[in-house]
Amino acid sequence: MQFPIIIGLHRSRILDAAILLLALIASAGILAFPTAAPIQMVLLVVVFLVTILAWQQLSNRIFQLRLDRSGEIAISGAGSNVFEATKILHSATVHPWLTAFRLKTCDGLVYAVIVTVDSLKASDFRRLRVFLRWRAEFSVSDDDA
Repeated sequence: MQFPIIIGLHRSRILDAAILLLALIASAGILAFPTAAPIQMVLLVVVFLVTILAWQQLSNRIFQLRLDRSGEIAISGAGSNVFEATKILHSATVHPWLTAFRLKTCDGLVYAVIVTVDSLKASDFRRLRVFLRWRAEFSVSDDDA
């Protein structure tokens, strides 16, 4: 791989559809359950509010990732080309269609990054998965030399 690799992210239609589907299933379950109309309305409003909250939480706060040879990931926000160094936290999940990991900035902010197949180009998704799976110390000096 040629480093640094800069990857642009955008909103996932798969996750948006999953949120909408779960909201529809919850609403259908509430309407199918025989209870008083005011209780159903309150529950539907709660489902609606939770759906909006989940949809907002999945909005991209990170628009670009920079994968460095040193094994670190830097992030860039909206409309900015300045990258901020981060530390990859433990418990990353890397699958063929979904990758989730957490990044911590120098300021102590923690970002949960959820990347699906439709969040970026296929080649960039493959590079990110390989980088996270094999994220070893690339710049460790060779003591045997």
